[in-house]
Amino acid sequence: MFRFLCALAALFVMLPAAEAQSAPPPVSAFARNPQIALPSISPNGRRIAMLSEGAGQQIVAVISRDGEPPAGANVSAVRVERLLWASDDILIIIASVARERGQWGAVDYTQIHALDLNRPDRLRELDGYPVGRVPDTGDLVVWGRSGGRGLSTMDPATGLFLTIDQTNEPVFGYALDANGAPIARTSYRVVSQRYVLETRSGEFWTVVDERREEQLTTRMWGLLAGTNDELVFSERPPRGGERLYTVSLETGQRLRTLYENEEFDFDTLLRDYYTNTIIGLTIHEDMPLNVWFDEDFVEVQRILDGAIPDAFVSILSWSTDRTQFTVAAFRENRPPEYFLFDASSLSLAPLGAAYPELAALALPQRLSVRYRASDGTSIPAYLTLPEGEGPHPLIVLPHGGPVSRDTGGFDYIAHFFATRGYLVLQPNFRGSGGYGAAWEEAGWGEWATGVMQSDLSDGLNAMVQAGYAIPGRACIVGASYGGYAALAGATFTPDTYQCAAAIAPVTDLWLIVRYADGWGDVETPYSRRLAQRLTGDTQLPDRATVRGLSPINHVENVQIPILLIHGREDSVVDDEHSTAMNRALERADKDVSYVHISELDHWLTSEEMRTRVLTELENFVDEHIGD
Repeated sequence: MFRFLCALAALFVMLPAAEAQSAPPPVSAFARNPQIALPSISPNGRRIAMLSEGAGQQIVAVISRDGEPPAGANVSAVRVERLLWASDDILIIIASVARERGQWGAVDYTQIHALDLNRPDRLRELDGYPVGRVPDTGDLVVWGRSGGRGLSTMDPATGLFLTIDQTNEPVFGYALDANGAPIARTSYRVVSQRYVLETRSGEFWTVVDERREEQLTTRMWGLLAGTNDELVFSERPPRGGERLYTVSLETGQRLRTLYENEEFDFDTLLRDYYTNTIIGLTIHEDMPLNVWFDEDFVEVQRILDGAIPDAFVSILSWSTDRTQFTVAAFRENRPPEYFLFDASSLSLAPLGAAYPELAALALPQRLSVRYRASDGTSIPAYLTLPEGEGPHPLIVLPHGGPVSRDTGGFDYIAHFFATRGYLVLQPNFRGSGGYGAAWEEAGWGEWATGVMQSDLSDGLNAMVQAGYAIPGRACIVGASYGGYAALAGATFTPDTYQCAAAIAPVTDLWLIVRYADGWGDVETPYSRRLAQRLTGDTQLPDRATVRGLSPINHVENVQIPILLIHGREDSVVDDEHSTAMNRALERADKDVSYVHISELDHWLTSEEMRTRVLTELENFVDEHIGD
């Protein structure tokens, strides 16, 4: 352990006590790549892999607790989403990468690599997505090799595979037993709108449940820990959050409710890849939480909550014997901090902070609040308070999606603006995800001039009335759908804000709708979802309806300065949206600035991208609502 901690000290800044800041931290402190993220411990507990930073580049670093030299790989060219150990010597890196696809521009693809620590100079790209492990061998169970729907076992060291289930059915989910063998699968037939659950006996599959579902609302996640015959499913009831229940492997009949929450959807299910079972879930209420179905983890969580009482503690990874754990601590006014927990000795060792230059500072509090919309609805939001007595100039910061939500804890953009003296409001307006089906559906057909937009302006009014915000000094800033909302604020409610900044915004909804139905006259789940969100109907809107919802068609209403930021490498919203919006604003003789950054992607993955964007935003906001 001593050698391990010494090695860490050379790589990571330790965590001093927070202190009051005398001057705002520099842009670089917020824009930098995290010093540590996604820490994952090897099956034997002797190595820890993490996403880290080195010389301005993102790297996957592997630290040994046995004195071996660090190993790693430069991953700056991709967006790493997860780290998973196949064995004690082979790390799986799950990432996405943007690639050009002709007239469609850049598109995100999932990319899987194996880092073999016996050959650390080489990354092997794998074919298929890992869904489980084969015990003792280190083989992975992978789904969707070469774009197919079957299941295979794969040796990550060589890439050699063995098909264990081959099907032409539209399978979208498998459940595995402890040996990595498939025991259940689900499929959905788009044209007939039929959902099918099959279980396996020997070499044959048997249909145990089949029904019509216009919208696919159920999902199978896997086998419940501690059972041999309970499959974990989720569903979205009309009221309340997403519900978990179990189904009999033998009969397909529902057995019991496993988890439900009256207010919140769960975020994701937690899987033990050593047993291929579901052991818990993560949920974002006001802050992120873990809920466990496995008693071992219930006890570990209890110990950690007591050891770090001022934070919300999340267990990230564990060794096979469940004695070694990597842990994250989340707070409202500090970036995430990471620890190694040894359950056998009950010791907790710091691994480091995501943003070490900020870890020692008392950043502004980012609080979970609610305010009343004009129709009386209570709107959940996060409010980041700058230092000093108010009122303050206000930034309304709507999230993307729109079926997404802001969550509690550190937010590099909100905290950046708050350290510059701005009050930052992040509403989870109606139409946001995470609060159950009813909250999401309340936003259907409410774009542009409906409650999805008025919830934002009502938040501004609430902050003014409460004495937090200065009247007449508010800017709306957003990215993706949040960028659409910023431009909708400037075009549909031109007297509300004093400026608007949009990063990678949707400006012309027809550019999305016209390509939504790739099946001709046949509706697809995607086209139905998009239609419901835009109009509340299952039929895609016509061009006239879409024009009425698109900021680009209402530029004559703009009365405030607008900043547009977009990049050619955007794999979600093509930069055609901002380029056309800029032309339309210029033709209408409006005050617009367009910052086009060719290498900018949708996610602002690099330090250079975030530095440029934060600097442009700060200069723009300071000019129009700053002191």
